[in-house]
Amino acid sequence: MLCRGVCETVAQQPNLSLVGEATTGAMALKLAHELTPDLVLMDIHLPDINGIEATRQLLNALPSVKVIIFSGDASRALVDESLEAGACGYLLKSGALEEFLRAIELVMQGKLYLSPEVSAGILEDYRKSLVEEPEPKKPRLTEREKQLLRLVTEGRRNKEIADQLGVSVKSIETYRSRLMQKLECSSPADLVRYAIREGISAA
Repeated sequence: MLCRGVCETVAQQPNLSLVGEATTGAMALKLAHELTPDLVLMDIHLPDINGIEATRQLLNALPSVKVIIFSGDASRALVDESLEAGACGYLLKSGALEEFLRAIELVMQGKLYLSPEVSAGILEDYRKSLVEEPEPKKPRLTEREKQLLRLVTEGRRNKEIADQLGVSVKSIETYRSRLMQKLECSSPADLVRYAIREGISAA
């Protein structure tokens, strides 16, 4: 019923076109290869493979596709895994219709979207860390590093970032590695959290 409601909502929007729907991860991967959609709305709890793993496989093959995770679970672990897999958004099923459409709009603009409940959880964890521990000295970022960080938080792949910045993919890999070391981030999700916390994210 939820899937049908989503499909009907998309069909009613003049600027959106529904090109396919799938009920399993394997079917989603197959259709994505056949239809090459601009955006995929991916559930996590699928009957075969996990939706996050399906996202990872899909983006490895089709890096230009945008993926929004559509879930009823606001678990931080799942949010982190989704961002690490390359998802550009994490939308809760409990959200209103307006939020659903806004998430699609922002992600298609190249921005990152997190449901308010998810963002609130990230910021609350940060607030607690400030209370529990003294604030460490913040590293100074160059404009190029900030630009790279913004592109990473938008879910861009190394190839896309390299094309936009006019450098090689190898250079982007080096810059990204150095940035993670500088910010003491161990994963892409850590970079996204840092960007949100410091107001660097384009979203």
